[in-house]
Amino acid sequence: MRRNRRRFWKSTDPQDTQAAYLTLYECLTAVHKLMAPFVPFLAENVYQNLVRSVDADAPESVHMAKWPVADPSWKNDELLFEIDVVQKVVSLARAARGQSGVRTRQPLARLLIRAPSDIAAKALDSHRDQILEELNVKAIEFIARDAGLVSYRIKPNLPRIGKQYGKLIPKIRKALEDADGAAIASAAASGQTFDIKAGDQTITFEGEDVLIETSSAEGYACAEDSGYLTALDTTLDEELIKEGFARELIRSIQDARKQAGLEVSDRITLGVSGTEAIESAIKEHRDYIMSETLATSWKVRQDDPLYTAKRELDEDQWTIEITL
Repeated sequence: MRRNRRRFWKSTDPQDTQAAYLTLYECLTAVHKLMAPFVPFLAENVYQNLVRSVDADAPESVHMAKWPVADPSWKNDELLFEIDVVQKVVSLARAARGQSGVRTRQPLARLLIRAPSDIAAKALDSHRDQILEELNVKAIEFIARDAGLVSYRIKPNLPRIGKQYGKLIPKIRKALEDADGAAIASAAASGQTFDIKAGDQTITFEGEDVLIETSSAEGYACAEDSGYLTALDTTLDEELIKEGFARELIRSIQDARKQAGLEVSDRITLGVSGTEAIESAIKEHRDYIMSETLATSWKVRQDDPLYTAKRELDEDQWTIEITL
């Protein structure tokens, strides 16, 4: 639903909009039948509104309808793999952004991706636009599989191996410090064992035998798993900061529309004023703000606004005025 909102409301292609609605209807009619054994009354209510209201010849109740049958011709293993890869990368990048403290609505300049295989990289490239939109970044760059944007510190997991190796622990600790941290991290992530030479002994460890600490290169927020690495460039310039404010304004205006009791499709007269940073963002992105909030005209200090709201973000504040 979220990925297709623009197809429902803002698409300029009637056939594309119709295809989106038909696909949604197909999904809903299947899902509510699957719900019926678990939430029978809710499923019945959905069925009467969704099916019986438009098809008088349909069975009287969802509990009299046929169980959904999968159509094998719809199965697309290649697409399923591609979307699985996309979801993996998006999830990692979101985790990296969360650790960095950069707001979700703040656009970033680029996302660096390391994929574990050429086929995974191809899948990501073919869905580039979706990744950019999901993560609110401007560009994607693919990096070599030996790129060093993450550094590793490997330490012995003493509660697990301390008693077993006793006096060898200092040598094991030193050997882990000198070892290839990326190789150990990769082996641990894939469930493989690895060898460490401590003094005259060669010891085979499992991933649980060590503790792996990671740190991102300066200016990046990184996350990795299963051979995938995502690195968000967290450096912000003035244009990115302005766009970030514009997106925060849009979110607050959409919230104000809901608070005012407006319908999703209602067009409005909008006015927003605030601190210097807010005014600068409005000057740069006013048309975008109006488009996203269904504003047909702009007027600050309205005589009798339908709804007003005050919002703030850190040191900046703004006032929203809405009139139909």
